[in-house]
Amino acid sequence: MRRNFIIILTVSALLVAFMIGWPGIAMNVIPFPMIGLLPASVAWYKGYGDKFGTWWLYGSVLAPVALIHVTILPWAQR
Repeated sequence: MRRNFIIILTVSALLVAFMIGWPGIAMNVIPFPMIGLLPASVAWYKGYGDKFGTWWLYGSVLAPVALIHVTILPWAQR
């Protein structure tokens, strides 16, 4: 859980720093973390909530691959 928090905090800090430094380019980059929330949310719903930050980062960088990966991922044992 702590590692997920560190990943989320780091990505958020990088986005804020990027927006301050290059506001024009930042508006082109902001949608990627938002798109990354989709596979992370699906993974969390399927029972992989302990790796939410990892799925969020994965979905932000490789959204189409992460969406395919999370849809074929089996349900976790609850």
